[in-house]
Amino acid sequence: MRPARHCAKRAGDGMTALAVDDIEHRLEGSRVWLRAGDDRVELALTAVGEAAVDAAVALVQLRLDAGELLAQAAAAASALPEIPGRTARRPLANGAVLLDDTAAATALDVRASLRVLADITRGRGRSIAVLGELATEPADWFDDHDALGRIIVRLDVSQLVVVGQGARHIHNAAGLEGSWDGESILVDTLEQAYDVVRAQVDEGDVVLVSAASLTPLDRLVARLVEADR
Repeated sequence: MRPARHCAKRAGDGMTALAVDDIEHRLEGSRVWLRAGDDRVELALTAVGEAAVDAAVALVQLRLDAGELLAQAAAAASALPEIPGRTARRPLANGAVLLDDTAAATALDVRASLRVLADITRGRGRSIAVLGELATEPADWFDDHDALGRIIVRLDVSQLVVVGQGARHIHNAAGLEGSWDGESILVDTLEQAYDVVRAQVDEGDVVLVSAASLTPLDRLVARLVEADR
């Protein structure tokens, strides 16, 4: 199946212009369809997510500029490791998979990661997003958090867990969207978030933990990963 989300952009200003025609995110890794001149290649990454795709495309462009063929450059990029804190996969003891996105620094980063979550769970299990408070400009604070709640509804994420009163507008915005079949829960503490996730997440589910710039969700990730080990 062709990717659910498309992009067409130029990467770099080197001698060989690289076009990214399509991107597809799968739990086993992201796939990128690249074009340079008349050459085309499908790049299958072992990593998943937008940050991994950006790093791979940058490496392909660098190697093209150094004189490599597109296929050679893509083969080298396919082995790039996951980027810590950017939709990095962490298996949980109950058979679910956690995407550690706690290094996502901006509202744009978090929105991109939510799209990754939606892509990789399409037709294969429940999607759960655990979000904290963003570090954003005071003038943008309401709109940035409100937009996250609304995009969660549009992406049909199954379950939203919002951690902390500073992020409450994510929860409020999701609740205002009447077309959503999912559920949003607002909790005050990491302990409460842990209890909710442990109670509701099951085998086959995928949990994204993101928007952690002002909420220490890295502690939640560590505890969930270590549970029952």
